[in-house]
Amino acid sequence: MRRTLMLPLASLLLVPAFISCGGDEIPTTPPPAATEPADILYHLQYLAVRKDYKHVTLIAPITPDVVFPSARQMHMDAKALGLTLTPEELKGLGIDEKLAAKLDALPGGPDAVNFPDYTVKEARLAYNAGIYRLTKGLTAKSWGKMRHMGIVDNTAARQFGAQTIVKDMSLGFDGNKILSVSCLKKPDGTYGVSFMRYLVSLQGLKQ
Repeated sequence: MRRTLMLPLASLLLVPAFISCGGDEIPTTPPPAATEPADILYHLQYLAVRKDYKHVTLIAPITPDVVFPSARQMHMDAKALGLTLTPEELKGLGIDEKLAAKLDALPGGPDAVNFPDYTVKEARLAYNAGIYRLTKGLTAKSWGKMRHMGIVDNTAARQFGAQTIVKDMSLGFDGNKILSVSCLKKPDGTYGVSFMRYLVSLQGLKQ
Protein backbone atom coordinates (compact mmCIF):
# COMPACT_ATOMS: atom_id res chain seq x y z
CA MET A 1 0.00 0.00 0.00
CA ARG A 2 1.32 3.37 -0.94
CA ARG A 3 1.87 5.90 1.84
CA THR A 4 -0.47 8.29 0.05
CA LEU A 5 -3.35 6.02 0.94
CA MET A 6 -2.25 5.42 4.48
CA LEU A 7 -1.49 9.08 5.12
CA PRO A 8 -3.94 8.38 4.43
CA LEU A 9 -24.37 15.76 10.43
CA ALA A 10 -25.85 13.42 12.38
CA SER A 11 -29.47 14.44 12.82
CA LEU A 12 -30.22 16.91 15.61
CA LEU A 13 -31.30 14.08 17.90
CA LEU A 14 -27.99 12.29 17.40
CA VAL A 15 -25.62 15.20 17.97
CA PRO A 16 -23.35 14.19 20.89
CA ALA A 17 -23.53 16.13 24.11
CA PHE A 18 -20.70 18.57 24.82
CA ILE A 19 -19.27 20.19 27.90
CA SER A 20 -16.88 23.09 28.26
CA CYS A 21 -13.21 22.39 28.88
CA GLY A 22 -11.51 25.67 29.54
CA GLY A 23 -13.88 27.35 27.12
CA ASP A 24 -13.57 24.53 24.55
CA GLU A 25 -16.15 21.89 23.65
CA ILE A 26 -15.48 18.16 23.92
CA PRO A 27 -18.07 15.38 23.38
CA THR A 28 -19.22 13.80 26.63
CA THR A 29 -21.07 10.88 25.04
CA PRO A 30 -19.91 8.54 22.27
CA PRO A 31 -20.54 10.14 18.86
CA PRO A 32 -22.60 8.03 16.43
CA ALA A 33 -20.89 6.33 13.49
CA ALA A 34 -19.28 8.87 11.16
CA THR A 35 -21.44 9.35 8.07
CA GLU A 36 -19.13 12.09 6.76
CA PRO A 37 -15.34 12.52 7.05
CA ALA A 38 -15.87 15.70 9.11
CA ASP A 39 -17.56 13.61 11.82
CA ILE A 40 -14.24 11.91 12.56
CA LEU A 41 -13.05 15.01 14.43
CA TYR A 42 -15.66 14.46 17.15
CA HIS A 43 -14.63 10.82 17.51
CA LEU A 44 -10.98 11.77 17.93
CA GLN A 45 -11.86 14.46 20.48
CA TYR A 46 -13.98 12.01 22.44
CA LEU A 47 -11.37 9.24 22.30
CA ALA A 48 -8.47 11.50 23.27
CA VAL A 49 -10.14 13.30 26.16
CA ARG A 50 -12.71 10.84 27.52
CA LYS A 51 -10.37 7.84 27.11
CA ASP A 52 -13.15 5.50 26.06
CA TYR A 53 -10.72 2.97 24.61
CA LYS A 54 -13.32 0.63 23.16
CA HIS A 55 -14.78 3.48 21.11
CA VAL A 56 -11.80 3.45 18.75
CA THR A 57 -13.17 0.32 17.05
CA LEU A 58 -16.02 2.40 15.62
CA ILE A 59 -13.62 4.46 13.50
CA ALA A 60 -10.99 1.80 12.74
CA PRO A 61 -11.09 -0.18 9.48
CA ILE A 62 -10.38 -3.89 9.92
CA THR A 63 -9.09 -5.03 6.51
CA PRO A 64 -5.53 -6.40 6.60
CA ASP A 65 -4.37 -4.15 3.73
CA VAL A 66 -5.01 -1.15 5.99
CA VAL A 67 -4.27 -2.31 9.51
CA PHE A 68 -0.89 -3.97 8.96
CA PRO A 69 1.01 -1.11 7.23
CA SER A 70 -0.82 1.71 8.99
CA ALA A 71 -0.35 0.23 12.46
CA ARG A 72 3.37 -0.03 11.81
CA GLN A 73 3.71 3.54 10.54
CA MET A 74 1.54 5.14 13.24
CA HIS A 75 3.51 3.53 16.05
CA MET A 76 6.80 4.45 14.38
CA ASP A 77 5.63 8.06 14.13
CA ALA A 78 4.36 8.05 17.71
CA LYS A 79 7.71 6.72 18.95
CA ALA A 80 9.55 9.45 17.04
CA LEU A 81 7.28 12.02 18.67
CA GLY A 82 7.99 10.63 22.12
CA LEU A 83 4.41 9.46 22.65
CA THR A 84 3.99 6.38 24.83
CA LEU A 85 1.15 4.31 26.26
CA THR A 86 0.72 3.72 29.98
CA PRO A 87 0.03 0.24 31.40
CA GLU A 88 -3.57 1.35 32.05
CA GLU A 89 -3.99 2.51 28.46
CA LEU A 90 -2.46 -0.68 27.08
CA LYS A 91 -4.85 -2.76 29.13
CA GLY A 92 -7.83 -0.67 28.08
CA LEU A 93 -6.84 -1.06 24.43
CA GLY A 94 -6.54 -4.84 24.77
CA ILE A 95 -2.75 -4.88 24.33
CA ASP A 96 -1.00 -7.60 26.34
CA GLU A 97 2.65 -7.48 27.38
CA LYS A 98 3.77 -9.58 24.45
CA LEU A 99 2.18 -7.31 21.85
CA ALA A 100 3.17 -4.17 23.74
CA ALA A 101 6.83 -5.15 23.38
CA LYS A 102 6.41 -5.21 19.57
CA LEU A 103 4.58 -1.94 19.00
CA ASP A 104 7.61 0.21 18.20
CA ALA A 105 8.89 -2.22 15.56
CA LEU A 106 5.91 -3.87 13.90
CA PRO A 107 6.12 -5.43 10.43
CA GLY A 108 4.05 -3.97 7.62
CA GLY A 109 2.35 -7.30 7.06
CA PRO A 110 2.31 -10.90 8.31
CA ASP A 111 5.83 -12.05 9.18
CA ALA A 112 5.85 -15.74 10.02
CA VAL A 113 9.62 -15.76 10.67
CA ASN A 114 10.24 -12.77 12.92
CA PHE A 115 6.67 -12.22 14.14
CA PRO A 116 5.08 -15.69 14.07
CA ASP A 117 2.31 -14.69 16.46
CA TYR A 118 1.45 -11.34 14.87
CA THR A 119 -1.99 -12.18 13.54
CA VAL A 120 -4.61 -10.04 11.85
CA LYS A 121 -6.38 -9.83 15.20
CA GLU A 122 -3.25 -8.48 16.86
CA ALA A 123 -2.65 -6.07 13.98
CA ARG A 124 -6.14 -4.67 14.49
CA LEU A 125 -5.47 -4.17 18.19
CA ALA A 126 -2.14 -2.52 17.38
CA TYR A 127 -3.87 -0.32 14.82
CA ASN A 128 -6.48 0.83 17.33
CA ALA A 129 -3.74 1.58 19.83
CA GLY A 130 -1.87 3.55 17.17
CA ILE A 131 -4.79 5.89 16.64
CA TYR A 132 -5.16 6.53 20.36
CA ARG A 133 -1.40 6.88 20.87
CA LEU A 134 -1.18 9.62 18.27
CA THR A 135 -4.07 11.54 19.84
CA LYS A 136 -1.88 11.93 22.94
CA GLY A 137 0.22 14.47 21.09
CA LEU A 138 -2.38 17.13 21.90
CA THR A 139 -3.72 18.30 25.25
CA ALA A 140 -7.43 18.27 26.09
CA LYS A 141 -7.47 22.03 25.62
CA SER A 142 -5.95 21.72 22.15
CA TRP A 143 -8.41 18.99 21.15
CA GLY A 144 -11.19 21.33 22.18
CA LYS A 145 -9.85 23.99 19.83
CA MET A 146 -9.39 21.67 16.86
CA ARG A 147 -11.44 22.61 13.79
CA HIS A 148 -11.83 21.34 10.22
CA MET A 149 -9.39 23.05 7.86
CA GLY A 150 -10.11 21.35 4.57
CA ILE A 151 -11.10 17.98 3.10
CA VAL A 152 -9.79 16.73 -0.26
CA ASP A 153 -10.07 13.51 -2.27
CA ASN A 154 -7.21 11.06 -1.97
CA THR A 155 -7.20 10.04 -5.64
CA ALA A 156 -4.34 7.57 -5.14
CA ALA A 157 -6.74 5.37 -3.18
CA ARG A 158 -8.59 4.49 -6.39
CA GLN A 159 -5.73 2.19 -7.37
CA PHE A 160 -7.07 -0.20 -4.75
CA GLY A 161 -10.45 -0.35 -6.48
CA ALA A 162 -12.84 2.01 -8.20
CA GLN A 163 -15.09 1.94 -5.14
CA THR A 164 -12.31 2.84 -2.67
CA ILE A 165 -13.01 6.29 -1.26
CA VAL A 166 -10.50 8.07 0.98
CA LYS A 167 -10.77 11.71 2.04
CA ASP A 168 -7.76 13.52 3.51
CA MET A 169 -8.92 15.90 6.22
CA SER A 170 -6.79 18.64 7.78
CA LEU A 171 -7.45 19.58 11.41
CA GLY A 172 -5.98 22.49 13.31
CA PHE A 173 -6.45 25.58 15.45
CA ASP A 174 -5.32 29.19 15.61
CA GLY A 175 -5.06 29.19 11.83
CA ASN A 176 -2.50 26.37 11.75
CA LYS A 177 -2.97 22.93 10.23
CA ILE A 178 -1.91 20.46 12.91
CA LEU A 179 -3.04 17.01 11.90
CA SER A 180 -3.83 15.17 8.67
CA VAL A 181 -6.40 12.39 8.94
CA SER A 182 -7.14 10.03 6.07
CA CYS A 183 -10.76 8.93 6.27
CA LEU A 184 -11.72 5.68 4.53
CA LYS A 185 -15.32 4.96 3.53
CA LYS A 186 -16.16 1.51 4.88
CA PRO A 187 -18.48 -1.04 3.25
CA ASP A 188 -21.34 -0.02 5.56
CA GLY A 189 -21.14 3.58 4.29
CA THR A 190 -19.59 5.04 7.45
CA TYR A 191 -16.08 6.46 7.68
CA GLY A 192 -13.06 5.28 9.61
CA VAL A 193 -9.49 6.47 10.07
CA SER A 194 -7.03 4.82 7.67
CA PHE A 195 -4.05 6.92 8.77
CA MET A 196 -3.04 9.93 10.86
CA ARG A 197 0.07 12.11 10.86
CA TYR A 198 1.12 15.40 12.41
CA LEU A 199 1.89 18.31 10.10
CA VAL A 200 3.84 20.30 12.68
CA SER A 201 6.50 19.70 15.29
CA LEU A 202 4.83 19.03 18.62
CA GLN A 203 7.81 20.46 20.47
CA GLY A 204 7.21 23.91 19.03
CA LEU A 205 3.43 23.78 19.22
CA LYS A 206 1.82 26.20 21.65
CA GLN A 207 -0.98 24.30 23.35
